[in-house]
This record gives sequence, structure tokens and C-alpha cells, in this order.
Amino acid sequence: MTHPRLLILRSLLALASMATLAATARATNYSPLVGPHVSYTNINESDSQIAGPPPLSTSPAQLFGQPVLSPAGSDILSFNAMTFMVNVADGQFELQDGTLRMDISPTNPGGAIHGVSIDEGGGWKVFGPDGSALAEATLLFNNMRITSVNGVALGTAIVVNPVFSQTISTQTGSAHLTPTTGDVTITSAGGNAAGIWDITANFDIDAALAAAGKTGKVTGLSLALNNQLFGNTQVVNGLSLAEIDKKHFVLTTSVTDPVPEPSTIILGLLGGVGLLFTRRQWRQAAQA
Repeated sequence: MTHPRLLILRSLLALASMATLAATARATNYSPLVGPHVSYTNINESDSQIAGPPPLSTSPAQLFGQPVLSPAGSDILSFNAMTFMVNVADGQFELQDGTLRMDISPTNPGGAIHGVSIDEGGGWKVFGPDGSALAEATLLFNNMRITSVNGVALGTAIVVNPVFSQTISTQTGSAHLTPTTGDVTITSAGGNAAGIWDITANFDIDAALAAAGKTGKVTGLSLALNNQLFGNTQVVNGLSLAEIDKKHFVLTTSVTDPVPEPSTIILGLLGGVGLLFTRRQWRQAAQA
């Protein structure tokens, strides 16, 4: 069970971070990434952290890092160069906050976006007497919005809410594990414990469009989210330690390409037949 002092400190940190993160954040813009079916543009990252005691706000650079399409040639956006990590001991605390924004659209004209899935996870460790060390990961969404349908920008964007799932597992030792919506919290249970965590968020774009009373192909999305890691420890007789990191952050978009018009298919077939006929004439002439 989480110590009441930790709950109070987390509340104070949340209030402090709201006032300081925007002022201290450092923005990084990444180049557009264009896959065979999905294009990711206007990719922007802004990061801040508050640590102490005493509380100190700083601006780490590129907690997410440069994204790539992985595997190469795919539509899957991955952040493989992350520096998200909190490591505190003996009365220290730290909150890291990474804000990520981007636009998502089909690469091919006439394509349609149907769903988006985000998966993130990493490792954790807590050490110390019961309740003296806490590690937490949180995935927050400012919003996912449908911004265009059938290639036409919407006057009012449609907000799409995620469906979350989260897991925590212990590989060694014992700890108090608390998964809630978009959040995992680990608190020491006495001794040393370590394990892994994972949070996923799934967006049903088609369902959101239908719920808004609209039909057509979704051709534009905007995404804004916050990733947070938090660690807190108490001064105890001996060592208290809390570590948590983020090892992967992967975004997968489901898109269908436009179906060729029947006339286009017929022209393609006729072209193929004509090519075969030409090759046959050439062979007959060569044998004469």
C-alpha cells in the first residue's frame, strides 16, 4: 500500500510541474517520416523534469529521441534512442515529463486511417523498507483528434479516447504493484525487487467517427501526449532506492489504401494482354 506521505508528495509535485514544465521545456522538431502507407509529420518533442530536494526544474534534451520507421520500410514509428530514466535514493525524488506531438495521414491519396495503437514499457527496481521507495510510469493524452475526413479539414476536430491496458511483473523480490488506467505504480515491500512494466493505448478511429455522426474516410489525425516517469524515496535507516526507465515506445497505425477503380483495372488488364500479344509477335518474327 502506498505510504500517505508519498501520495501527498506526488500531489505537490504534480501541481509544481504544471506551473514549471511549460516554462522550462525545450522543444525539438524531427524530420517527417513517410512510410509506404502512413506519413508522420510535424513531429515535435518538449521535455522537462523536476528533481530534489530542494525542487529544481531543468530541461533535458530529447527524452524520446529521434524516431525511425522500424522495421525499415514499414509504417511503424519507433523511438529507439530514448533517455527516459529516473534513479533516486535516500530522500530524493524526480519527475520526468516528455511531451510528444505529431500529425498522421495516409501516404497515398484516397487512403483511410482506421486505428492507432501505442505501446510503451521498460524496467523498474525498488529497494528499502516497506513503502519507502516508489517508482511510477504514466501515459497521458492531451488528445487524439480526427482533423480531416475525405481529404477535407474539419471545422471542429473529433476527439478520440483511448482504451488502456497495463501490466506490471516482478522478476525478483516482492513489491506492491498497482496498475490503473494508463498508469503503473510500484512501491517497495521490504528488501529488493525488480521487474518490467508495459502500458498500451488503442484508438478506434472508425468508431469515433461513427459516434460523431459522420461517415467517410479519415484522412488526418493530430496526436498530443505526455509520458511521465516518477521516483520517490524516503530517508530510512539504511538504503532506499527507486529506479524506472522506458525501453520502448512504438506507434502503429492501421491504414487501407484506395481500391483501384474498375476502369483502371480493365485498362491494366488490357495493357497486360497487349504486352503479351506484342511479345508473341516478336517471338514469331524472330523464328521466321
